Amino acid sequence: MNPPITVLDTGLVYRNPVPHLQSRQAFFPSVVSLPNGELVVAMDIGSAFEAIDVRSYLCRSTDGGQTWSEPQLIFAPDESRHPVSTTCRISRMPDGNLVGVAGLFDRTRTESGLANPATEGFINTAFALVRSGDGGRNWSKPVPVEPPVQWDHFESCSPIIAVAQNRWLLPTSFWPDWEGRCLFGAHQAVVFLSEDRGKTWPRLTSVMDGSAEKITGWEQKLVTLSDGRLLSVCWRFDYRTRQNLANHYALSRDNGDTFGQPLATPLQGETCTPLALPDNHLLCIYRRTDVRGLWAHLARIDGDDWHPLHDYPVWGAQVEADGGPRASRLAQMSTLRFGCPSVTSLGDREVLVVFWCGEDFAFNIRWYKLKLAI
Repeated sequence: MNPPITVLDTGLVYRNPVPHLQSRQAFFPSVVSLPNGELVVAMDIGSAFEAIDVRSYLCRSTDGGQTWSEPQLIFAPDESRHPVSTTCRISRMPDGNLVGVAGLFDRTRTESGLANPATEGFINTAFALVRSGDGGRNWSKPVPVEPPVQWDHFESCSPIIAVAQNRWLLPTSFWPDWEGRCLFGAHQAVVFLSEDRGKTWPRLTSVMDGSAEKITGWEQKLVTLSDGRLLSVCWRFDYRTRQNLANHYALSRDNGDTFGQPLATPLQGETCTPLALPDNHLLCIYRRTDVRGLWAHLARIDGDDWHPLHDYPVWGAQVEADGGPRASRLAQMSTLRFGCPSVTSLGDREVLVVFWCGEDFAFNIRWYKLKLAI
């Protein structure tokens, strides 16, 4: 009998070819498989984790991931008013076109990172959309996203998902501003809703609101189960106890208009990325907090219940997730050593997982090809 998860191969999407000459660190990938069999991975590359020079690039493979093109810039941000660093998550829409949701970070505070460790607030963030009709070879200029509420501090964590003919969802969460204030419940996980394929975003749905209990909903990811329901999963952190909680999930039966109460998964981890599989199965790739490493988890959603099936260590079983406790949780997050997994189906129960990780004193984008037996 075949094991539930088998590693078929691994390799690199991108690594700085001249680390002895310049610092080019790669983070936060998102992977898409195209109808013609090509694979594309968006990623952020800069001189450091939160450097102002971070820009968003795309690499392409035409041979199943064995070799990859040199990174090509997806877009150049407008810096006419202030310095900007970027991030970008890409997804393939039902019509075959690619859409990237770009996070544009206001880097006016040139001597600071993305977050304020003293207040656990965040810098000003704007969203914009970029689109490609030719598999990511050419992209439109960024078109600003007008949020459904007056706020400028959001998490950039997830690609856009299409759930109906014209309805798109943009998962995110509220951050406090630089001074630590938030008008909408700090770290509340929400989705923006568009009924015109991303032209306007007039509505917002709360997915997990732990603001009263001071429990966050970070790194939200969203998938459509085989039964048609939406499943959102978040990494949750309790600010009262300063402890990670189990990952939680919430279900929607109306394409994102409403979500049910958050329910605990058996997973203890950060940045959990699910892939929907047949018969309400899920593959989750995540950075564990109870043990070391990046892990794969197979589960099945039966009714509203999460049934674990199998766990498998993919990478880094000897690698600490971060640099250890700091003055604040956000300061600790800036010392992360791997994460942000993304996963796509290759057909025939094979999947491709990509993530960033530190290896040999550089941060690069690594891929794993897994075979599932479910």
